[in-house]
Amino acid sequence: MRHSAPILATLALLAASCGHDKEAANKTPYFGLDSNRSAEASAPLKVKNLTFAQLSGDSAAMYFKKATITGVTGDSVILLENDPEMSRLIIYSIKDGRYLGEINHRGQGPDEYRVILGAFVNDNDGTVLLPNFDTPSVYKYSLSADTLVATIEREMVMTMIEPTGGVKSAINVAVPSAEGLKILQYDGNYQLMDSIGVEGFRGGNFNMLWANAGANGVFMMADTLYTLTRGEMKPTAILTRGEYALTPEQDEELTMKAMSGADELELLKPYILVRDVEYTDGKMLLTTMYDGRKYSDIYDMTDGSLIYRSIYDRISMPSSITIEGADGKTINVESLFAKDGKWYGIVNEESMEAMGNQDSDNMNCGIVSFEM
Repeated sequence: MRHSAPILATLALLAASCGHDKEAANKTPYFGLDSNRSAEASAPLKVKNLTFAQLSGDSAAMYFKKATITGVTGDSVILLENDPEMSRLIIYSIKDGRYLGEINHRGQGPDEYRVILGAFVNDNDGTVLLPNFDTPSVYKYSLSADTLVATIEREMVMTMIEPTGGVKSAINVAVPSAEGLKILQYDGNYQLMDSIGVEGFRGGNFNMLWANAGANGVFMMADTLYTLTRGEMKPTAILTRGEYALTPEQDEELTMKAMSGADELELLKPYILVRDVEYTDGKMLLTTMYDGRKYSDIYDMTDGSLIYRSIYDRISMPSSITIEGADGKTINVESLFAKDGKWYGIVNEESMEAMGNQDSDNMNCGIVSFEM
């Protein structure tokens, strides 16, 4: 229980009014989001040890419409597909793209979930934890056999904010209240092990970030990005936005205008909004939204310098960069995930076709892994 400030009231997440202290700032790199807002797009990023796997399957269930990488364990990648008709995990081989199975138990009966709000992969035993927010329970499934290993009972938590983090660090559950914010922290068996108090909290819909960064939970308040570790929020980077930051008061005003029918994207154009973050091995991929476009930037965490910039218009896409392998071929990679010095991402159908990898009538995505 080490810090204080504010969080959200809706799934859109967080807006705070506190600043960062000088001691924390001196220990963490500055990323000049305001000064870099006009930077041009970079040439494709040259990467090392690039591997590519065409995802394969012989039935419709083995394909997905829209998914993000939620975990990597061994040679398997776990994708989360959530849409109005589907909520499941799909498992593929990173080496050859083979479909390895899925976790799909959507429903309202015993041992079923309504929607996957968080999926926490345990590398040690090949299981995944799925918290159930309709009932005070957590389902533990085997990834290899798609069987329910255990149902873990827990106290009822009154929140709809998605949990973040991982079993090796801490699974974090944000619980806003009139007094502020309380972050409950669970271990790999979903047993409560600690908590963090965040006082003076003010909620918002647009300004802040509460998300996963690989196996870690991250939380942004004012211009400070924190990694959530057991019992504390560790300052990770200062993301300076200057006059392009959105204050809690402005957030409230824009929320009311959006609820009255105003164009949300137009309302948000003047502000720099942080939308996604991944980091490993001294490199951070930071996705922001500004002036109606998205920017996936890579920063050096030792000195805060901007290494690479991608600019794109697909607002719904969490992250997107273009990489170049040793053979000189370029690949557009989306929804990136970082873990243990390696990066993973999805190559969409359009990019697959441009690469000439397959017949457009038999289309599925691909998975890449690489190092920076």
